[in-house]
Amino acid sequence: MVQIKSVVPLDGHRLEVDLENGSSVTLDFTAKLGTVRFGLLSDPVFFRRAETDGTIVKWDNKIEISASELFQLAQK
Repeated sequence: MVQIKSVVPLDGHRLEVDLENGSSVTLDFTAKLGTVRFGLLSDPVFFRRAETDGTIVKWDNKIEISASELFQLAQK
């Protein structure tokens, strides 16, 4: 499985995800902010708390996204 190297919160509720294989993807969460799962991310301060442990992206242990789910979100 590909490991997540780093995550960088960007303006406009976008998240840059760098992978250990040298690839990167930028995800735009704008369309998901009205959902129950991702609603907390509408707060810009909370959104900037994104971090990774190498296998997931998480926000204060309240929202978690696995590497495989990141790929699914990127394809939509």
